[in-house]
Amino acid sequence: MALTLIRAGFASAVQDLGRHGYQKYGIIVGGVMDPPAAKLANWLVGNPDGSAMIEYSFLGPSVLFEEDTVFALSGADCRPELDGKAIICGRPYVAHEGEILSVGGMISGSRGYLAVAGGIATPEWLGSRSTYERAGQGGFKGRLLKDHDRLPVGRRSGTSAKLMNGLANTNSAVSWFFSLRRSYRGVKRIRVIPDELWNKFTESSRRLFQSAVYTITTSADRMGYRLDGPEVSLGEPFELYSEAVTNGSIQVPRSGHPIILMTDHQSTGGYPRIAQVATVDLPILAQLPPDSRIRFSLISVDKAENLLIQQEKQLLRLRKSVTRKLKSLTDAVI
Repeated sequence: MALTLIRAGFASAVQDLGRHGYQKYGIIVGGVMDPPAAKLANWLVGNPDGSAMIEYSFLGPSVLFEEDTVFALSGADCRPELDGKAIICGRPYVAHEGEILSVGGMISGSRGYLAVAGGIATPEWLGSRSTYERAGQGGFKGRLLKDHDRLPVGRRSGTSAKLMNGLANTNSAVSWFFSLRRSYRGVKRIRVIPDELWNKFTESSRRLFQSAVYTITTSADRMGYRLDGPEVSLGEPFELYSEAVTNGSIQVPRSGHPIILMTDHQSTGGYPRIAQVATVDLPILAQLPPDSRIRFSLISVDKAENLLIQQEKQLLRLRKSVTRKLKSLTDAVI
């Protein structure tokens, strides 16, 4: 079983939930930029959370299905078509052999996910199929996807096989879909935790950092977002050794314009860090395109942890709802 990319789209790559346990060796975690959206796509086709899929940015791929397949799209809003017929994100579909999925451009948000039953079955590297482009490892040949690439797909589970039969019988009648219900319009509030160097920045810089509106520049990719807005500066210069950084670390280089490190960030950094984006807001940040405006809001570590716990509970409820809907389809299969 395989998929053929007629058109790869923009910055499309094979990703999963990342490569954990190797940062001490300088190897990034990587993986999908928007884990909740990626998990939703996998749930909709009966896959485990960590199954590999295609992540695309701004412009989605066109895909030829070589066999009958259950697939789902999630993440950024778009107007996909299956063999010329409009479909929607957030629900599973059956694609028959020879049919073509065209995802097209994003309407709202930046990154979308295509999951197929069985998952993308490229070889694992250090326990993950996520693409580590700068090292040329993982994913499909260690690189971004190209037109005409042919991706292997794993064996469907018994549940996925029943799901395919159920969808084949009721596809036209299934009207439900699932969404994470996000909005990317206006100035987005991004909650952050003060870094240990917070008090090393001038008082005026700390005030500006919390009150000003920053714009994500075109220098934004999976590694980091460079921001345009008021400059922030240290009270006095000092030598700083390179230290471990993580997804959401906000560094301040000599220019004074903050940089937010994203999923493919380096494992260490030498610029002073003013704050850390709360994990709960990283998926929203991952979906914001260049020219988006953000405002930082300081919260405590305890508040950040409670918000993350709430998000995980919401995702658990969402997963249970998806499971119930899929069960109603598979129970109908004799």
